[in-house]
Amino acid sequence: MKKGKKAAWAALLAAALLCACGQQPAPGDREANSSSASESATQNAPAQADAGAVVEQLRERYGLDEARLSAFEVVRASLAEPSEWDAWPRLEEYLTEEGLTWRGWLEADAARQLFVAELRVKYTPETAVCGPQYSDGIWTVLVQMEPADGAFAVGESMVAAIDEDPAPTSPDAAALGLTDDQWVMVDHQLAALVGCGAWRDYDSPGQWTQEEFTLWLALRAKDWPGTEDALSESDVLRMAQADFSPENAAWNSMDLRLQESGLLTDGRPDLPDAPQAAASMEECTVEYRREAAQLPVADEYAAMTEPEELVATVTIDADAPVRMEYRFGLIPEGIGPVARPWLKQARLLAE
Repeated sequence: MKKGKKAAWAALLAAALLCACGQQPAPGDREANSSSASESATQNAPAQADAGAVVEQLRERYGLDEARLSAFEVVRASLAEPSEWDAWPRLEEYLTEEGLTWRGWLEADAARQLFVAELRVKYTPETAVCGPQYSDGIWTVLVQMEPADGAFAVGESMVAAIDEDPAPTSPDAAALGLTDDQWVMVDHQLAALVGCGAWRDYDSPGQWTQEEFTLWLALRAKDWPGTEDALSESDVLRMAQADFSPENAAWNSMDLRLQESGLLTDGRPDLPDAPQAAASMEECTVEYRREAAQLPVADEYAAMTEPEELVATVTIDADAPVRMEYRFGLIPEGIGPVARPWLKQARLLAE
């Protein structure tokens, strides 16, 4: 897990479960023809407080860690009544080991229970760039709960459905005509661009110093899954390409401006253990606007980018205030692995 995020993730999960479980009724009685077995099963049913442990196991089982997610919400986490089972046709699928369907497994022992977790899952755009592709949406996960020693053990599970997320686009993103992925990514990009301290005119990271480039990598890596322990040259090229190039076909091949800069002569630079940003976004004010593209792109990319640019004017509250203008091209949805901004130009603005 990424340093500094584990506690925040645990708090988010606990709060979401408290909300979700508080809205769910306790499991009721079985139908009349099996009421006695139902009463015993209900008495042994896991307390709602244990729903957190089940969801935590599912999170680990399906790789739903905070390094890959921009949003995670527990919509439901509770036992399901038999009257609900018809809602999930996949209960008719067979269990390979026992020769029973899921429903048959449940009906074979009235003490067995079905646990349902509905999870709102939204992956970061950086996760989409890294691949493989993941599915955003409302996950319905079904879990077999086997009675064991007066409690329940978590058994097999399956993702029964992934439905479209009804959550609206972020109001800030919608106001600028951006997708949620573009909005999340530009926030991450600006934090690293401002934080690396390259507060002057440039068109490519190839124009940075080694120190600025190394600090940018360290700050940007915080939002890239799989870079907690090591950063390969492929990681470096992929990160730079995502943030500075409209190329979407050949990944890990940032253009020659970076290749020829000498910044990667030794493969990859060693990153600091505790990078200190030259400025944090909490020390800045940002103004955004959309306008017709002023900077051309190569002909082979013209049809793959939006006709407008996103311009971010950042005022950095340093010893002497600094104003930077960052001009981003925009890759729309359906082109490449994810809709994303890419920096075309940075300019230091006169006071």
